[in-house]
Amino acid sequence: MYGYRAATSLALDAWVKVYNGSLGITLTDTYTTDAFFSSFNLQQAKLFDGVRCDSGDPLTFADKAVRFYEQMRIDPTSKTIVFSDSLDVLRVKEIKSYVRNRIHDTYGIGTFFSNDVGAKPLNIVIKLSHVKADSREGGYLEAIKLSDASGKHTGDIGEIAIAKQTLGIK
Repeated sequence: MYGYRAATSLALDAWVKVYNGSLGITLTDTYTTDAFFSSFNLQQAKLFDGVRCDSGDPLTFADKAVRFYEQMRIDPTSKTIVFSDSLDVLRVKEIKSYVRNRIHDTYGIGTFFSNDVGAKPLNIVIKLSHVKADSREGGYLEAIKLSDASGKHTGDIGEIAIAKQTLGIK
């Protein structure tokens, strides 16, 4: 609605206003982790407890997160990465060994990361497809997601191309 370059920063500012410091882990791969870290500013980095790795290579993600916090002069061990993409016990051990206490790490294995109420979970992922925007003809804007795993991009193909071009994503 306000353009892809401003989307992450505006969304994080709105999140802070709504949750007032609670729910302080932010998802980084709405428009790729690289685009996220290029717009995640110092104030936001200090306010949020950490970041969530939900696609792409978790070892590369850990390096990017640690490097980002160091460049912001924030002690990475004071921040958290929640790893949550396609995990099993062996993958968690590999990631844990790689991270080696350079940053606080925690893990969400399987659908129980977001469903721990005892109900049998559905094996689905629900993603936003569009939003109501009265000022536009038709009243809707397409919603997209540019995952760190290119095969996981979702949304209108034309809109994905516009976002990738705007954000300089190959």
